[in-house]
Amino acid sequence: MTAYLRTPLVLPAAAIITVALFLLMRSLIDIGPVPLIETDERVPVEMNVEVDPVEPRTGREFEIVDPVDPPPPVETSEVDRAVPDPVSPAENFTTPPIDDPVLEEFSGRIPVDGDPTPTVRVSPVYPTVLADRGVEGQCTMMFDIMPNGRTSNVRALDCTNRGFERASIRAVQNWRYDPQVRNGEPVIYRGATTQLIYELGD
Repeated sequence: MTAYLRTPLVLPAAAIITVALFLLMRSLIDIGPVPLIETDERVPVEMNVEVDPVEPRTGREFEIVDPVDPPPPVETSEVDRAVPDPVSPAENFTTPPIDDPVLEEFSGRIPVDGDPTPTVRVSPVYPTVLADRGVEGQCTMMFDIMPNGRTSNVRALDCTNRGFERASIRAVQNWRYDPQVRNGEPVIYRGATTQLIYELGD
């Protein structure tokens, strides 16, 4: 019998054996219906609503100590005090002689409160290039006057030409002033302004 003839006969037999084994295993594990047991018994539950008494906590106990005697007083020693001698009203007292005051000569000036006043003003140098071209103009300057009378922070506010600006700054930097005085002391004066005009003569 060849393999082609055995195959149709073996497959049905294997299926029958598999089904038989499945039914046998099911019958072995089947325990049948389980009866439901009904009961009216319930587990008793008790609730205690009463609170056990608790003893309150007391504070710390302090031990009473017997009072302590105060320390003995400090001994003081008697010291003789000096008593000024009484002055007799009959005695005459005179003040010591006072010399006449001597006034020393003072060559300097006493500073008086007031605004700064110019003492030295250097004229600006007319720029040669602008003079040759016949250019005229003006320059508004602002600067500070220090307590020593020198100018500081010199700057040009408005100039018609950059050449006039440079010449004006160099000139104002060489100016000197009597400084501003307040309460007898020289102080800095800020924001002084002046206008320099550049004109060519005939």
